[in-house]
Amino acid sequence: MDERTMNEEFGTWLRKQRKEKRLTLRVVAERAKMGIGHLSLLENGKRKPKPESLAPLALALGVPYGELLQAAGYLDDRNLLFAHRLRSTRVERNMDIQEVAVACGLSPKTIKRWESGPKQLPANATVERLAEYLQVTPDYLLGFTDRPERTALDLRDLLEQENVSYNGTPLTDEQRNFVHDLIRKVLDLSSTTPSSSNSRRTNDPS
Repeated sequence: MDERTMNEEFGTWLRKQRKEKRLTLRVVAERAKMGIGHLSLLENGKRKPKPESLAPLALALGVPYGELLQAAGYLDDRNLLFAHRLRSTRVERNMDIQEVAVACGLSPKTIKRWESGPKQLPANATVERLAEYLQVTPDYLLGFTDRPERTALDLRDLLEQENVSYNGTPLTDEQRNFVHDLIRKVLDLSSTTPSSSNSRRTNDPS
C-alpha cells in the first residue's frame, strides 16, 4: 500500500471516529491543540499525521492510542510501539508520569517525550528500570514480544541447557546433574523440616 492510499484510509477512519462521537472539526482541533485546517487535511487524506500529534489526537477523540497508531500505519514503527506500550502500561497500572519518573530516576519531561514517540529508544539500562517498575519485561516494552508478564526463572530448565557456566567456568554434565540433585534434596528437606518460627511456638511453654 502506497503512502497516499494509506493517508486516505486513515483520513476516512479519522472522520468516521469524529462523526460517531458527534464532534466538530473545531472541537477536536482545539482538544488536540492543532489547527483546524491541518485536521481537515488529515481527514481528506492529503496530509500524513506526525507521530507527535497522535497521542493528543487520541485523547481528543477518546480512542485508544494503539488503535490510532494502527490506523495511521505506525504500529510497525519500533519507537512508536515503545511509546504506546510505555503509556498504556503506565495508565493500566494507574501510575502518573511524575511517579514513574521519580521511581526510575528520570524527569517527567523525558517520560512525556518518550510517550509521544521518541526519535530514539532509551538506553537498555533505562528500559530495564522502566520495565521493572511497570512490572513488565523489557522485551515487551521494546516490541520483541507481545507477552508483558514477567515469568519466574525455573532452575531446572536452566540446568537442562547445554551451555551453563558458574563464574565464567562451564559446568560439565556431571556437575549440572549434581547441582540439580542437590537442589532437589534441599527442597525436599525444607518441605519436611518445621520452620524455626513453628519450632519456637511448639516449644514455647506459654
